[in-house]
Amino acid sequence: MHPDQAAQAIVEFAISSGKPFAVVPCCVYSSESQFRTRRLPGSGKRVTDYASLVEFLSAGRPGVQVADLDFEGKSTVIYRL
Repeated sequence: MHPDQAAQAIVEFAISSGKPFAVVPCCVYSSESQFRTRRLPGSGKRVTDYASLVEFLSAGRPGVQVADLDFEGKSTVIYRL
């Protein structure tokens, strides 16, 4: 569930292969070069904080849902059944 730097790859692979998935993203890694090109659909705003990361991983992806889990720390799950 805690994908670290692989959250985007997990979501994209699962969607492209028709697999269910659940990830609880934690770190944004906005200062690392491979993640500097991530932009929010529509606004084009760069992904620099947790809220924008959750939006980036879930927005415009058919069937993808977001929910909050009942535990401390980062607890937003992005999933598709």
